[in-house]
Amino acid sequence: MKPGSPIRTRLLKAQAGFTVVELSIALATVAVLAAVGVGGFRQYGDAMSARKAAVQLAADVGLTRSFAIQRRENVSLVIDEGNLTYVVRDTAGTVLMRRAFGAGTEIPLTVLLIDTTGDSLTFNPRGLMSNNSAQITVQRFARIHTVGINALGRTDVN
Repeated sequence: MKPGSPIRTRLLKAQAGFTVVELSIALATVAVLAAVGVGGFRQYGDAMSARKAAVQLAADVGLTRSFAIQRRENVSLVIDEGNLTYVVRDTAGTVLMRRAFGAGTEIPLTVLLIDTTGDSLTFNPRGLMSNNSAQITVQRFARIHTVGINALGRTDVN
């Protein structure tokens, strides 16, 4: 067939574009892949939120210890498990820092739980914690991380 012949032109016009069935199959495939991807992305986001909260908490424990040494007085990190918040305050009750992990915050959590006597970690002016050790659990849905703290204020994030 010669280029530009009527038969060739008719064949090209007949084969141009997609059928409705082909478009439907393509759209259904894209929809299934998007649904699977959104679920995976949500789980990844939950895991990263829990990890980020644990790392932030470990840094704030170190900051609490530093405040105690710098100010030469006892400084406590006091956890409010019900409101998913904590504050760092000195012996006079002055709040030096406040952090929230509830819904609508930068790092949302579903659980913030301290496993020690009382609801706080207190460091003396020498930087030693009054408890021998403590463990704080942070959770975002099914993702759980723990922050272990020893008497010297060293943290371990798991």
